[in-house]
Amino acid sequence: MTRNLILILTLVLPAIANANPLVVHNGKSAYVIHHAEDAPESVKEAAKELQRVVRESTDCTLHIRTEPASPMICVGDCAAARAAGLSGNGMADETFRIATIGENLYIVGRDTPDGQRTRLGGISHGTRHGVYLFLERVIGARWIMPNSLGEIVPRHESLPLPNLDITDGPAFAYRALEITSPPQVRLWAQRNRIGVRQDGESGSLEMRFGHRWNQLMPQELREAHPEWEAVHARPSAVNYKFCTRRPEAVAAFARNLIAQFDDRPAPFMWAVSPSDGQQYCQCERCLPYWEKDPHGIESTTPNILHYYNEVARIVDREQPGHMIGGFVYGRNAYPPNKAMKIEPNVFLCWAPLNVYGLGLYKPGYRDEFGEMAGRWRKLTPNLGYLNYLHWHRSHGGAPLAPAPEIMKLEFAALQQHGFRGVYQAAHSNWAYAGPNNWLLGRLMWNPQADVDALYRQWLRLAFGKGADPMGKLYRLIDDGFRDFKQNHERFAYQGHQYEIERTKLKTIYVPRLNHIERLYTEALANTRNEQSRR
Repeated sequence: MTRNLILILTLVLPAIANANPLVVHNGKSAYVIHHAEDAPESVKEAAKELQRVVRESTDCTLHIRTEPASPMICVGDCAAARAAGLSGNGMADETFRIATIGENLYIVGRDTPDGQRTRLGGISHGTRHGVYLFLERVIGARWIMPNSLGEIVPRHESLPLPNLDITDGPAFAYRALEITSPPQVRLWAQRNRIGVRQDGESGSLEMRFGHRWNQLMPQELREAHPEWEAVHARPSAVNYKFCTRRPEAVAAFARNLIAQFDDRPAPFMWAVSPSDGQQYCQCERCLPYWEKDPHGIESTTPNILHYYNEVARIVDREQPGHMIGGFVYGRNAYPPNKAMKIEPNVFLCWAPLNVYGLGLYKPGYRDEFGEMAGRWRKLTPNLGYLNYLHWHRSHGGAPLAPAPEIMKLEFAALQQHGFRGVYQAAHSNWAYAGPNNWLLGRLMWNPQADVDALYRQWLRLAFGKGADPMGKLYRLIDDGFRDFKQNHERFAYQGHQYEIERTKLKTIYVPRLNHIERLYTEALANTRNEQSRR
């Protein structure tokens, strides 16, 4: 008996001694949430969100204090964190560390002080990112859609303090979805560690790249200098274009840009991209700077890069320290056939128009995508990416194709070649594009994430027992788009390629409609049965 007791004590006592403390047990806790009194607003908001989600999960409210008091969850860079050996100052922008030290948990990140910007013009919310990762890993919280419908917070009777030591940060310094951005959508994006549009919350890099010629070459200046207007093959081009081989026109354009830098606190980057549309000057000065892209289509890339360089040199003389951002898009989407020097204050945003609307389902574009990304990277390290690849206008209510296989290819290439920012078009109707929006957001943070596992997770969280038939339903639509892109759509950009118009409805959806309806009915029955058993 004595021997057995000794054996039991030998096994049990170390386990008791090493048992993790409970942050919450049966709705009660000795823990507090601590942040510095002068913490940035983002840290204070993160502490409130931590408090809210823990309460939702456990029915226990952890009080927020500006004085440290063990046991605690310490949020943000503060004296208590530094005393434990953690500081955000030495971290890269947006990076954070989550560490268990004794009975305390520390979530400390690189945080931009209120009213300030990073050296790249953005904002760093490292601590807030860390809090959301903690809530995902420990609580199991997910935000798969905006509003309460998309918030999933599992119930916990007890919440042990795990032994954690996690350091993490984003792969891309700029991460944003092009999507309508009411407050609930901005909050959804924040919780998934991305931004929406250009709302100042899109990462530690400010990336500006929009079409600007119409704004920066005002009408009175155009009328005073008609000789600056581009010579078109089709003079009826809608958007204004000017001849970029006229130094006096480029200088006037640059002066207007510099005046915008002067008018308000200077942004890190200003956009100087051409107005939309693919008509460019074809005068005798410009034509020598035209060439053929790999598909034999006329490209104006050398000309537009010369223009960006010239504007950048003028800006650097007048406003040193600022970048100019420009699209390489449409007729400029392919790198130049001969290497060119790009000025160090030029930031290029690659927008491969040919692959808009699931174009990477076409083998030719798919095969060249990584190569093109690599060729742009050889020209400059200042690269961003914009695409409408996963976006369609769906006026008739047709659900979109998630296309996870394309996402794997796309994000792997962007990370491999060192792109610094990603801007993806998304759809504001989650009923059409819920998995698309969520997967894009997750991959902007971590392009190496398991896309298939994330996709299965979204289906399970969104549809419960209906996940399997809904996954098959989406797969049907993916298969339809793959077949359409490979066998029915010409190998060239067409304006309707990201419209779900009559041809796509007849070719993709109508032949599969009965199967889609059966799967939807099965998913609905499964979820109703699941609810009735609760």
